[in-house]
Amino acid sequence: MKVGILGTGAYGCSLSKGIKANNHEIMMWTPFKEEKESIEKTRTIKSLPGFKLDDSIILTNDLDEIINFSKLLVVAIPSQTVDSLFQELGKKITDDKHICITSKGIEEKTGLFMNEVLEKYTDTKNVAIISGPSFAIDLVNNNTCGLALATKNDETAKIVEKAFENNFLRLRRNEDLIGTEICGCMKNVIAIASGMLDGLHTSDSTRAMLLTDALHDMAKLIVNFGGSERTILSYAGFGDLILTCGSAKSRNYCFGKLVGEGATQEEISEYLSNNTVEGYNTLLSFYKMLRNNDFKIPMINLIHRIVVGKAEPAKLLSFLVERD
Repeated sequence: MKVGILGTGAYGCSLSKGIKANNHEIMMWTPFKEEKESIEKTRTIKSLPGFKLDDSIILTNDLDEIINFSKLLVVAIPSQTVDSLFQELGKKITDDKHICITSKGIEEKTGLFMNEVLEKYTDTKNVAIISGPSFAIDLVNNNTCGLALATKNDETAKIVEKAFENNFLRLRRNEDLIGTEICGCMKNVIAIASGMLDGLHTSDSTRAMLLTDALHDMAKLIVNFGGSERTILSYAGFGDLILTCGSAKSRNYCFGKLVGEGATQEEISEYLSNNTVEGYNTLLSFYKMLRNNDFKIPMINLIHRIVVGKAEPAKLLSFLVERD
């Protein structure tokens, strides 16, 4: 099978290893000419030290080329760039193509989740979401991982399973695209709060309290937006929350720790400029979306006040004790 990976960041490159091990042909796309040339020359990327891209993987800057090449297109780009990509895909996607979205986030202007952004530009039903506890470095190192696979299309599910599943990676299917996306988004925001607790030098017990409350909030959100409450117990829900909120490998967690430690605005801005912190962008979008929908998640509001409004990180502790 021919698989196209849209994005040459750490996660897209890490996924390529398993796909290649399953004997599929791979082409990877980046819109940046210099990035393509660098990877072609070195077969490496800075964000995955020690990893080398398989020599057989083709690199391209041509979106038409990768669409024509691929049966399955894997979207692995930052959420804030998805709209422009999907707008182009929508003009070119045919019924024989299948799309698997790994990007996590909410479009800030519209409040749409990733699969809803795709729906703006195409009526294809061959869409899947994969989400769950899987750092790129763990995939590269063949650490056993599990991901949620959300799709309502049985053929798409089988194609995604064929591409990804191996002795190290398990996919567990569900049909709850919106619930899976909510989990993937919110865990990044909660990871910021979890990092704050680390920066405040709190205990593991306090972090467990945060995560328990966050699970309840995630369940409320999922139900409110028409998803299944059971999704909270999936790899995308409980699994990813535990991983992202408890590991220094998470950029969201590390960003939150900086905030909790009382880092200067200059230090925070520098970290954001040098690292892709999906939770930061998702926090801005989540906050706006919830306000527009008149739906209140006090924890999200507080994290926003601390990160954007410069409220004291210690307010998170009093919130956990005082909340209903």
